Amino acid sequence: MRKTWRKIRIFLLCFWRVVFDYFAWILPYSRHPERYPLQQRYDRGRALVLFVLRKLKLNVNVDGLSELTPQEPCLFIANHVGALDPLIHIAISTRPVAFVAKIEAKKIPVVGRFIRAIDGVFLDRNDPFQAVRVFREAVNFMRKDGASFVIFPEGTRQKNPYGGKANEFHPGSFKIAEMAKCPVYLYAQFGSFHAFGGQKGRSHLVQLRFLKRFDPSDVASLRSVNLSNQSLMIIDETYPRLVQADKNYESGGKTKDKAPKWWNNIES
Repeated sequence: MRKTWRKIRIFLLCFWRVVFDYFAWILPYSRHPERYPLQQRYDRGRALVLFVLRKLKLNVNVDGLSELTPQEPCLFIANHVGALDPLIHIAISTRPVAFVAKIEAKKIPVVGRFIRAIDGVFLDRNDPFQAVRVFREAVNFMRKDGASFVIFPEGTRQKNPYGGKANEFHPGSFKIAEMAKCPVYLYAQFGSFHAFGGQKGRSHLVQLRFLKRFDPSDVASLRSVNLSNQSLMIIDETYPRLVQADKNYESGGKTKDKAPKWWNNIES
């Protein structure tokens, strides 16, 4: 019941803003993205994302991004724990980032249009030939507009995020970096699923830990299979610490505190 009420509350708080933005810019931007600079489209999208996330009682904690801040288009790789993972990445990045989303997302109202409006692409996981075309499209966006891309190599959200490790990574997810000859930035994350969970509280912890940069030379020498295996191993080393920090946050009563205005202090 609590979970249902939380979803109703979020819907009521955000509905009119989302509807207004959909007709004001999401629809025209998604239909003709070539008519608008990417930074303009992304800034409008990020403003909407921040509006929504402020309503969700999240305490977003980012570590390590300042040491790894990308100055060029790159590929971000992370484990996938909740539906809000893409939105949280947009919130912490003032530089444009787009997403490789599963093709099913294309038909979700607002979501599909939003992804297209910021140069995102859609991947059919059951069609390897389509995957090559999609990755080429992403590389073209990177070269033309300077966008970075985010992909979650597990292919789906973790069913048991408290299990202590990520699911197996699909090596093909790293092909974009090979094709674009760009760096890869690796991070582990945990807690975004709290937004729609049934936990009591006035704030819930979301953690992002940026762990490693693979230079283009590393990408070329390791190739996708080895790069995938190394990335999974690095994330799995960090993941249990994120789980424990989440448990400590909850057992320490931090969920009773009001969520801080993290959006004023995020690293970018």
